[in-house]
Amino acid sequence: MPDAPVVFVPTEKPVLPHEWIEVAELAAHNLGLGKRLAELSPEHWKLVLASVTDRMRLRGASLPLGWRRALARQVGRATEEGATARIVALRAKREEIAAHVAHELGLGELVTLGPADRAMVDQQTSETIEGCTPNSPEAADCSDADRTMRRLLAEHRALEEQQGDKDNARLADDEEASAL
Repeated sequence: MPDAPVVFVPTEKPVLPHEWIEVAELAAHNLGLGKRLAELSPEHWKLVLASVTDRMRLRGASLPLGWRRALARQVGRATEEGATARIVALRAKREEIAAHVAHELGLGELVTLGPADRAMVDQQTSETIEGCTPNSPEAADCSDADRTMRRLLAEHRALEEQQGDKDNARLADDEEASAL
């Protein structure tokens, strides 16, 4: 089997000239978006990115690979890497809760569960997470949960509060994919 080709992965994150930020601010202003760029909704940010694309092309600038992420980082928006890390952490925390639920139900380890038992654990995990959220419409009495479960639920809740950036990352991914 031949050796796999070595692919260079840049470790430095690109930095755009300040002109790009000025163009983005001007685009937001012209679109009637009164907020700072870092505070724009994902939908409005997408409009700004489209405008920046057009304006920079009109100026004859080449659009370097990763410019959307670089611009987002430079204006203080959440980047894809941070949002992705939070998504992975949230899923991992959910698996921890599921493992604890499986243990409480006497089913053993998650990896040894059959499809029916795993579905039951997943359902119970969802109900536990949703029911023990403070602002849940059908809040459950979670005072009987052991200390470990209360800690896991608090950690899950803290990660969920950071999920607002997930939409920004998804839109950045969509833009990067469509630009290629």
